Amino acid sequence: MKIVIIGSIAAGVSAAHKIAAGSPAVKICIYEKGSFYTCGNCGLPHYLNESIQVLEEAVCSKESELKEEGIEAHLNHEVLKIDVAAKQLTVYDLSNDRTFTDCYDKLIIATGSRNLIPNVPGADKVGVQVFKSVEDLIFLKEYTKTPYVKDICILGGSYGGLELAKAFLKLKRNVRIVEKENKLLPDFDAEVSDKIQNELMEEGVLFSMGETVQRFNGRTFVDELVTTGGTYNCDLCIVAIGVKPNSEIVADTGIALDADGAILIDENLETSVKDIYAVGDCAACKKGTTRTSSIRVADLEIARTGLTEEEAKRAGIRVKSVTASGNDRPGICPNPNKVTIKLIYDAGTRKVIGAQAWGKKNASARMNAIAVAICAGMTVEQLGEVDFVYSSSSSAIWDPVQIVCNAAK
Repeated sequence: MKIVIIGSIAAGVSAAHKIAAGSPAVKICIYEKGSFYTCGNCGLPHYLNESIQVLEEAVCSKESELKEEGIEAHLNHEVLKIDVAAKQLTVYDLSNDRTFTDCYDKLIIATGSRNLIPNVPGADKVGVQVFKSVEDLIFLKEYTKTPYVKDICILGGSYGGLELAKAFLKLKRNVRIVEKENKLLPDFDAEVSDKIQNELMEEGVLFSMGETVQRFNGRTFVDELVTTGGTYNCDLCIVAIGVKPNSEIVADTGIALDADGAILIDENLETSVKDIYAVGDCAACKKGTTRTSSIRVADLEIARTGLTEEEAKRAGIRVKSVTASGNDRPGICPNPNKVTIKLIYDAGTRKVIGAQAWGKKNASARMNAIAVAICAGMTVEQLGEVDFVYSSSSSAIWDPVQIVCNAAK
């Protein structure tokens, strides 16, 4: 059997590793349009503060891993067309300017997504930049070497924007976040977003909330960002206002898309066409997910799973919420960390439907347990009665998850 993967986005490479480990006799081939295999796009901002050698090691290690597992991978190869009936692909080799066909038994689409750019005057100026690939990272590392790049504006206050803010703070730059909403992180409830914003403000980040971009000023290079709320110095603007799925490759294949253009998949990752699967940002599951995620901002680790209280109410669910705090380890141990959890549950059935947590450390670990509880349909009482591990050196007698569940009683 031959499995072809289009794209080396993290989800595609992960799929290749898993298939290679479970089915060593299967032939796996990856076609990647770019010049680098992914080292995890979500972690790219970290490398702004690392040497180019560290980046090279991360990228090269991925190539070595693929070769060691017998995975055939091709950089600078763009898949132009999928012939579903013949189970064939038309592939363009960018390095050698040639086009050829390849066949597959099963196909995995992992083409990811691309950043949206505001359609305003000056958006094409040098210094108005997205941050989505290793190529973008290399450009930004060089661009920010000059001392003239001091004032950095980030459009968007979601996960990507906050990760970028953290990275540029480490580079000792002036950082401003511009967000069209009146709060950061739309995926969190207001009180959690406010806490995150306060943490960043203490670190020196400036905020322009409830503002949208109108234009970019400058000649060849951007030097000012103009919004509905003001004009700001801007030597570099990173756009992180949202993404669009790269699903154009499935045009004329009969593969179903959702309203946002993402490839619809079922719980087995299969599309509406037999033997074709999709993973990562280019795909959307018909049944949805618990949307478990986390981020570290300044000295605060934040995580979420399931629905927020605001999302649940918009969906017409009658919910209750409770917020409580507990230490991740016994107070007698050095450096105990307080973890605060906001738990959201159905007011009638008392089933857990969501949670958010924050603390200096170990907030994300609590979300894993609550995500399992949501998938299992557990009630607040059932989750609170789980026998969590206790250790006199590393785990408190009452875990923060148990504390918040008991507070709901």
